[in-house]
Order: sequence, then structure tokens, then C-alpha cells
Amino acid sequence: MLRSNSPLANRSARRSARVSRALADMGIVLALRQSPDWQALAAEHAAGQQVEPGRYLPAHDVPFFPRQIAGCIARWNALFGVDFFTCRAELQRIARATLDAVDRAVVVPRENVLRNLPAGAFRLFFLDDDDWFAPDSCRRLACTGQEDVAVFPLVRLDAPVTTFVPANTQVSATIGRPQAFTFRYQTNNYGLHKRLTTPAMLDMLADHATASETADRIGLVDAYHDVVLSVTNKTPVSASVLMRIDDDAAAFRRDVARFAAALHEINLPEDAGWMKVPIWQTVELFERALG
Repeated sequence: MLRSNSPLANRSARRSARVSRALADMGIVLALRQSPDWQALAAEHAAGQQVEPGRYLPAHDVPFFPRQIAGCIARWNALFGVDFFTCRAELQRIARATLDAVDRAVVVPRENVLRNLPAGAFRLFFLDDDDWFAPDSCRRLACTGQEDVAVFPLVRLDAPVTTFVPANTQVSATIGRPQAFTFRYQTNNYGLHKRLTTPAMLDMLADHATASETADRIGLVDAYHDVVLSVTNKTPVSASVLMRIDDDAAAFRRDVARFAAALHEINLPEDAGWMKVPIWQTVELFERALG
């Protein structure tokens, strides 16, 4: 046993104090990528107004974004008991509740990031309007160091539920099936060190695919941490999924039912208990849509 006044004990106490201060001071910035005002669009649709595609189409070209999205939305509205715009608004509301519960978080639109950066230490994550973060994300970030980009496993709600993890890496923090990363960074699982939060770097790193290419090109240093921070949604009203509605409407309804069932049956570890309420809300939403 160390004597309380021994040099080794004093050094250990100082290290513990530094770790405690870092944990207390660590912040998180959640930078929301641009998205439509789903609440307003849902209200207009409910009032019988025509919602013009320009109100929800991406402002810039997005690879693989379906050109026939307006027709897919009309098809959804004809087939399901909850219209597309209300579904998207509800998913945004569910997600925002998880963000608002994150301790010491700065939640800000991407375009306002530079005006809202904290003075102390933080990690910045880009995310979409239906993504979730753990309420104790700052505590979970205590594992990070001085790496340029801290990378984490990413849970994807889909049928089946999967967790993106690095290929050929021993991992334990998975929910559902493990799936290898498809990019160096996935949609919201990469946290930037504050030294990267310059206008030029933020522009290059805001999209995960472009960020992955940029990191390779300029030699950013990553560190992987086997801790789940966040969730991404691959719901039936995601553009890449909704485009399948024109292939076979009956099969698409079955896909929606499978999605709800996959979430209903998910087995959550203890440290993912924070996901229970938003998962239940998401299941309830699509069960209502199915009628």
C-alpha cells in the first residue's frame, strides 16, 4: 500500500486530479447538418397545402439521392396512416430530445458552429436531424486524447440492427450485428479535436464521405475508442430506403413491419439504456403508420 505522503502516491493523486478536471471540463459540440423544416412541412401538408419539392430537396447534389423522391413521398402518403412529412417531423423531434439531454452539449446548426464554440476542451461531431447521442457523451469522451479525430462504433437502427466497427479489430461495444466501416468515418461517429475547427477544415470535414477522403489526403491521425456514443437511423422514410416503394408496395409494407419488429426485439446492454425511450417512440410511430 502507498503511504499518502509518498512521492508515488502524490504523483498518482495529481494524475487522478488531472483526469477528473479533464472529465469535468470536456465538452461536446453537436453540429447539425442542413435539413428541411419538417415541422413546418408537416403542418402545411396537414392543412391540405401542396408541399413543393424545392422545400425538402438537398441544396447540393447528394450521391445516390433518388430523383423520383416526390413521387415516392406521394406513394407513401397513399399507403400509410402517417404521412411522410409527419414521420420525418416526429423522427426529428425524437432525435432532438436525445440531443437536448446531452450534458454540457452545444447543439447548433452547422452554419452557426464558429460563433458557438466553447472556450475549453471539446470534441465536435457532425450529425443529421434524426441522429441520437448518449446523455453522458462527455463522460464517454474522457477516453480521448490529443488525436485529430476520435472515432467510435456507430449503432444503425435498421432491419437488422447493426453496429459499424473497424474491420479486423477486436471490439466489444456492439448492438445487433457488427458491420465493418464502409468509410474511414461514418455519418456521425467522428469527433474532431478543437484545433480542427477552422472554417476551411469544417467545410472539408462536415460530410463523412468527404471527411474520409480529406483525412487520407492530409494525413489526419485517428484513434478508435470502443465506446458507443451515437445512433444513426435507417428508417423506412430515409431517402435511400423510400425509393424502394415503387418496386413493390406490398413488399415495402413488409419491410416497414420488419423495421418496427427489429427495433422492438433489440437487446440493449446496460450502458445503452438511454436508447429505450427513443426506440419505443420510433416503433410506435411506424406501427401507427402501418395501421
